[in-house]
Amino acid sequence: MNGDKVAAARGWTPVGDVTVRSLERTGGRIAYVEVSPHDAPARLTARVVDPTGAIDLVFLGRRYVAGLEPGATVGIEGRVAASDDVPRIFNPRYELCQP
Repeated sequence: MNGDKVAAARGWTPVGDVTVRSLERTGGRIAYVEVSPHDAPARLTARVVDPTGAIDLVFLGRRYVAGLEPGATVGIEGRVAASDDVPRIFNPRYELCQP
């Protein structure tokens, strides 16, 4: 299945089609997780990808979120913010899904 079919089957907007400043429901596979160092404010960033693009999930005040690890499939919901690299959603709602 390509990304558009997976997104449509789950009722998600493909990651590449999300709109900045809008409330979106999208999802994909976690490519990597990055955690801030202990001498910096707590922050966890997870990059979610599908065949159409990528989006970063940023959890402020957290260094660990149960189940968010590379390879996991997640559905996410939140307000999309612009970024220099890829769009971001800060402190999104998420659900772990079967691939």
